[in-house]
Amino acid sequence: MNDYSAPRCLAALCLVALLAACASAPKKPQPSPAAPPPPSTPAPQAQPAIPPPPPAPVMQPRAPLTYVVKSGDTLWGIASLYLRDPWRWPDIWYANPAISNPHLIYPGDVLKLGYVNGHPALSVIRHGQVVNEAASSPSRLPVEVLRPEIRYQPLNEAIPAIPLHSIRQFLSATRVVSQGELRDSGYLLRSLDGRPLVAAGGEAYARGLKLSEGSRYNLYRLGGKYVDPKTGATLGYQATYIGDGSVIRWGDPQKVVLTATVQEAMAGDRFLPVVSRQLNPNFIPHAPAKPVKGDIIAVLGGMSQIGQYQVVVLDRGSDAGLDPGTVLAIYRHGSEISDPYAFDDMSSSVRLPEERAGTLMVFRTFQKVSYALVMQARREIHILDVVRNP
Repeated sequence: MNDYSAPRCLAALCLVALLAACASAPKKPQPSPAAPPPPSTPAPQAQPAIPPPPPAPVMQPRAPLTYVVKSGDTLWGIASLYLRDPWRWPDIWYANPAISNPHLIYPGDVLKLGYVNGHPALSVIRHGQVVNEAASSPSRLPVEVLRPEIRYQPLNEAIPAIPLHSIRQFLSATRVVSQGELRDSGYLLRSLDGRPLVAAGGEAYARGLKLSEGSRYNLYRLGGKYVDPKTGATLGYQATYIGDGSVIRWGDPQKVVLTATVQEAMAGDRFLPVVSRQLNPNFIPHAPAKPVKGDIIAVLGGMSQIGQYQVVVLDRGSDAGLDPGTVLAIYRHGSEISDPYAFDDMSSSVRLPEERAGTLMVFRTFQKVSYALVMQARREIHILDVVRNP
């Protein structure tokens, strides 16, 4: 063996021993992977608060225990005998489950005031008996047997909710036309014989009528433009019913005949497609479903003073959640006046507060405006007075 072999062998033996020691040494524990966090429990969502029920209606201190319904009465007028706020009559009528439709009361019926579970309720007595569900149903008119024949009361003899004579012409004779409807409407060009006016039975030329809309039209005359007093935006145009017409020859221009008129038509009157719409003259008064604030922007009927039973135009319509029967309070607009007596740091001008002036009920709605009837007037009412939830 060479002299240098011993050290090399010794080094090899040391290397083998070192590797064996490393193999037998305990391994350092590896950290275990972190456990996934438990799924977070979603925070309980707050339940929407249930609005408290409206307070019970305030009864008139001298409410009659009985009342005999007379011809010419209205439900609103009768309710004013019993309630401080007559528009809340459903609160006392509906408290009585026997009355499914409060509009079906007739002259000669007797209203009797009582209390159900501490709440006021009106019963209807007809022919000496309390009206039941069947008798008050519109499908089964009340009858009384007087042998050998049957006497019945037609539905149209029922007491109306409000004075219909005040709104009758505004239920069908007028409407509000939007800018879009106006832009797409046809118009009367001239009479066939060149005369300036056309009556029922007369023939005329028209333009802008569309075959896709059919051949029957209503004819309207445009009136004033309704404008939002705050933004200046156009809300629509008043349109007054003139008559009916039918196309007898298509082309450009179209040839039409006026089948009916309430006043003579003239060039520029607008043709609008006939819309089959049933206007219900019975109204159930109710507060708006959401907060509403608007303005009176016009009065219909050519009146300068606004008082009870005057028809007004509001700058809020179906877009704002209004529908027939919606009741709103009227507040006198708080104008800004000069204060000549102001001193120190007081402003020389002051805005007066709004003051309650009356109550109105919406009876017809359009997209951006509504027609409403003033039911109560505590003081003078003016254009631009404010309307909001009662």
